[in-house]
Amino acid sequence: MNRLIKLSFGAGAFALALLMTAPDAAGETFAIDAVHSTAIFGVRHQGAGRFYGRFNDLSGTIKHSEGDDSDLAIELTIAVASIDTGSGKLDGHLKSPDFFNEREFATITFKSKSTKKTGKDMYEVKGDLTILGVTKKITAPVEWLGTADGRRGKKCGLETQLTLTRSDFGMSYGVEGGMLGDKVKITVALEAGAGGRDRGAKRDAGTGLPKRLAQRDKNGDGKIQKSEAPERMKQAFDELDANKDGALDAEEVRAARGRFGRGSRNREL
Repeated sequence: MNRLIKLSFGAGAFALALLMTAPDAAGETFAIDAVHSTAIFGVRHQGAGRFYGRFNDLSGTIKHSEGDDSDLAIELTIAVASIDTGSGKLDGHLKSPDFFNEREFATITFKSKSTKKTGKDMYEVKGDLTILGVTKKITAPVEWLGTADGRRGKKCGLETQLTLTRSDFGMSYGVEGGMLGDKVKITVALEAGAGGRDRGAKRDAGTGLPKRLAQRDKNGDGKIQKSEAPERMKQAFDELDANKDGALDAEEVRAARGRFGRGSRNREL
């Protein structure tokens, strides 16, 4: 139980924050590559050590113009269901109402509002971080790691490290009595590719759903009914339906991808 608690609050919930969207930038758009990106959190446990965990499902975009030092915009969404501590029991506790309340708040998001270059390859990024439905303005120091041309086209990368106070977002479990720290160290490292494609799944531009799932959306409402869902999704459909409207929207599908896996083993998600 104590281990569970540690994790939950470091949770990249905050880490995610660092990377989200920004104002309309005229620069090149890169889609976050979840396979090569990570959000890691660390929190003190019982006043002694520090416990670490991560989120595996990150998506969003980075906009950057090499000719304009102030032109950097980040949009990041993290699926709470993808929290990974190495313990299924602990993961379940962190998804519960004690911590991230995944049923009601399936994602953590960050949207940048302004950026300022502060040094060589360093930026000050201000934006809105939303966790548990609570939005706070934060400022993150971001290191621009550069761009490169690879086999899959042009890529870019950046990283940020900061400390957040989890109780600011209504996550206070374990703080009283010192069982779990209130301050959480966050590291978010993002790699993204040009062309606006998420390597995890190609999405339908009109619905935000992965294209294979969008083809199942017979009534065209941008949601997947239980009868339209793949068999492996049906098994946990009611649990995935966070807003309990009888259908899965794009955000709920994103959370399902974090739970069921990505890539060739699960092409529909």
